[in-house]
Amino acid sequence: MKTNNTKALGTAPVGPLLLKLSIPAMAGMFMLSLYNVVDAFFVGRGVGALGIASVFISFPATLVIMAVSQTFGVGGASVIARALGAVRNDDASAALGTIMTSGLLCALVMTAFLMIFTRPLLLMLGANHEIIESSLTYADIIFIGTPVFFMMMVFNNLVRGEGNTRLSMLSMAISSGVNIALDPLFIFVFKWGLAGAAWATVIAQICALIWLLYYYFSGKSAVAVRLHCLRRISLPLLTQVISVGASAFVRQVGIAISWTVLNRIFADTGGAIGVAASGLVQRMLSLIIMPILGMGHGLLPLVGYNYGAKNYRRVLRGMGLANVASTAICFVCAIFLLIFPRELLALFSHDEALLASGVRGIVCVAAGLSFAGSQTMISTYYQGIGSARLAFFLSMLRPLLLHPPLALVLAELFGMNGAWASFTAADVLAFAISGAIYIRGRRELIQSELKA
Repeated sequence: MKTNNTKALGTAPVGPLLLKLSIPAMAGMFMLSLYNVVDAFFVGRGVGALGIASVFISFPATLVIMAVSQTFGVGGASVIARALGAVRNDDASAALGTIMTSGLLCALVMTAFLMIFTRPLLLMLGANHEIIESSLTYADIIFIGTPVFFMMMVFNNLVRGEGNTRLSMLSMAISSGVNIALDPLFIFVFKWGLAGAAWATVIAQICALIWLLYYYFSGKSAVAVRLHCLRRISLPLLTQVISVGASAFVRQVGIAISWTVLNRIFADTGGAIGVAASGLVQRMLSLIIMPILGMGHGLLPLVGYNYGAKNYRRVLRGMGLANVASTAICFVCAIFLLIFPRELLALFSHDEALLASGVRGIVCVAAGLSFAGSQTMISTYYQGIGSARLAFFLSMLRPLLLHPPLALVLAELFGMNGAWASFTAADVLAFAISGAIYIRGRRELIQSELKA
C-alpha cells in the first residue's frame, strides 16, 4: 500500500516536491562538511599552519573508514528496507543484528590495524619530517575513536534508509555542535593543541552515536533490536549487505585514493604548507559540494519513482530544475570565492605562505565550480533510472579517473600551479563528458515520452 509520501512523488508539483525532498538532505550534508571544517578553523587559530597540515594528512584514512562503514550502512539500509516493505519484520531484525555485530567487529579490526601501523601509514599519505610527530599526535587519538565513528556512520545510513532523514540530520547537528563547543575549550583553555582537537572530535562522535543508539534501543525505530539477533551473524544476510554496499565502498575508496595522490603532490611541490593549503581549499569546497550532493539525494526518489511509473515528463522537469538550481548555487558560491579568497583563508590562518598558495587554489577551484552541480545531478539521474554501471562511471569520473592523473601530469609540468590547475581541468572535462552522455539519454527519454 502506498503512503501519502510515496503518492506525492508522482502527483505533487515537481518544484516544491524537489525542495521538500532536498532541504533535509542538503542540511545534513552541510552539517557533515561543517563537522570537518571546524577542526581546521580552531587548529589554524590555536596551533598554526603546520597543525592544519597535520590534521589533513590523515583524512584519506578517515575516508577509508567511511567507505567500509558505508558498505554496512548503505547495503544494510537496502536489505532492511526491502524486508520491511515485504512485511518480513523478523528478517529486518535479523539483518539489523547482523549489521550491528559484524560492523562492530570490523571496526575493531580496523582500529587495531590503524593503531599498529599509524606511523608508516601517515608517511605513505604524505607526512614529512615537518609534521610527522604532530600528525601522530592527532591521528593516534582519532584512530582510537574508529569504532565510534564507524558505527555512527552505519546507523546514520540505516535511519536514512528508514526514511527518517530528520533524525540523521539531527545526529550530524549534535556531532557538529559538540565539536564546535569543545574545540575552543580543549585547544585554547586547556592548551591541549592537536590532541584537544582530536578529543573534541571523538567526544562529539560519541554523543551522536548515543543519540542514534537511543533511537534503536528505545523501540522508536521501525526495526526491533533483538538480543538473539545480535548474538548471531547471518552469513547470507551479511553477503547481501556487502554486495549491495560494495558500490558505495568503491566510490569512497576512489575519493580516498584521490586525496592521497593530491596530498603527496602538494607535499612534494609545497611541503607542509602545500598540504595545509590543499586541505583548507578542499574543506571549503566541501561546504558547497556536500549540500549539492544532498540535492542529489532529494532528486533520486523523484527520478526513480517517476521513471518506474513511465511519467517521463516529471523526470525531465525534475532534472531541469535540479540542474538549474545546482548550477546557480555553484555559480553564486564561485563568485563569492573569487571576490573574497584571501579573507576566507584568513579565517583559518594568517601564515603568508599558506595564504599565497591557498588564494591561487581558491581561484582555480572557483573557475571550475559552476560545472560541478550539473555533473552531480546527471550522476544522480542514472542512479535513479537504475543504470548502475553508468552511474558508477560518472560518480568515479572526476574524483578518480580525471583529477589524480591530471594533477600528476600538470604538477610535473608546472609545479604547484599545475596541481591547482588540475581542479579546473577536472571539473570542465567531467562536465563535458557527463553532459554529452546526458544529452543522449535525455533525447531517448523525450522519444519515450512521445511514444507513451
